[in-house]
Amino acid sequence: MSWEQRVLDEIERTADDLIELAGDLIRIPSENPPGDCTEVSEFIAAVLRKAGVDVDVHDAGQGRISIVSHQGPAGDRHLVLAGHSDVVPVGDVSRWSFPPFAGDVVDGYLRGRGASDMKAGLAGVMHAYVVMHRLGVPLNGRLSLAAVPDEEAGGPLGADWLLDQGVLDGATGAVIAEPAERTHPTIGQKGSNWFRLTVSGRPGHGSLQPLHGTNANLQAAKAIVALQGLWELVPDAPADVRELIALSQRFAEEREGYAPGIGAVFDHVTINVGKITGGSATNVVADKCVVEIDTRVPIGLSRAQVLARVDELLAAAGVEATVEPLGFRSEPNWTLPDDPIVVELVSALRELTGEPAEGVLQWASSDARTFRSHGIPVLQYGPAELATIHGFDERAPVADVVLAAKTYALTTLRYLGVRDE
Repeated sequence: MSWEQRVLDEIERTADDLIELAGDLIRIPSENPPGDCTEVSEFIAAVLRKAGVDVDVHDAGQGRISIVSHQGPAGDRHLVLAGHSDVVPVGDVSRWSFPPFAGDVVDGYLRGRGASDMKAGLAGVMHAYVVMHRLGVPLNGRLSLAAVPDEEAGGPLGADWLLDQGVLDGATGAVIAEPAERTHPTIGQKGSNWFRLTVSGRPGHGSLQPLHGTNANLQAAKAIVALQGLWELVPDAPADVRELIALSQRFAEEREGYAPGIGAVFDHVTINVGKITGGSATNVVADKCVVEIDTRVPIGLSRAQVLARVDELLAAAGVEATVEPLGFRSEPNWTLPDDPIVVELVSALRELTGEPAEGVLQWASSDARTFRSHGIPVLQYGPAELATIHGFDERAPVADVVLAAKTYALTTLRYLGVRDE
């Protein structure tokens, strides 16, 4: 029997253990904010040690603990299977129809915060890694497992910190278990360009507006309307990625269930006014207004170009404001479809599902940007019910959790190869 079949059979045989692991991870709260992943990281390390796997613990402080393990010899290729252990907050518990940290299975779905994003995927990479270790697969290259914190808030103490420390030096490819559509891993993403806009006014008695005082809230409103003009920026994408952009646009409309026209997000700057804080009292002319804005940068534009246009639009609207960077910040980034790690994972998916599969772009940001900034080709694939990510009643199909673990294992075996015995 081939190593591929032995590994796939073992994952199928131990599928209940995989789902139990995913449920255990979900039942350990690791909301970010606040972002303390001490308990869940200790659990991950304990599970791996119990399986006889060597574990390295990397503590960046503030409860941001990464768990790393390696197996296989140094070679021409070094693959990283990665996932983040933090999750977004559960929000209003009363709006969940089941306990947010249930970690149970009902009607074929794994339920709870992190089921899709991304503790089921993290369980999948852990399980695949342990199965290959337990069977003694003679890999022809280095395989690393990395469970990192601090992803959901775009913090610097997770993947960024780990890669900056050189812990994964030499990696030639990576798979992150981020949620994806069942047969469409994500191989690129828009840039992230959050910023804080601060507008100053001149206070006065509210009964004298607009004749006395300068209302910062009103000026901020003018700025918000003006900045909608960012949508009109025209990107100039490299020729080798234009087909991927077009494919992703079609996919978003045909497979992800959004309304017609949603594909336009891939070649436009999107602008979300996420938070507005202004004024001190109803009867006082607002002396200050702070607006937090999330813009996403399409391939073919840069953050610098978008910020330059921000200044132009504010000037044209006659609004004086300061602009400061905030939160997630990254340039558009991608891995081409013909990169070996993409080829192997997509091929594995086609064989395991018997369906067409191909990589697409995403409009959100993730740790993939960090791997690519360190020169590591990466793609993302994980089990999910996409509509529930970051929402109430988050869940993921159990069958897809098992499929993902098999995909990670088969990709590893083919990307690294197996030595003759």
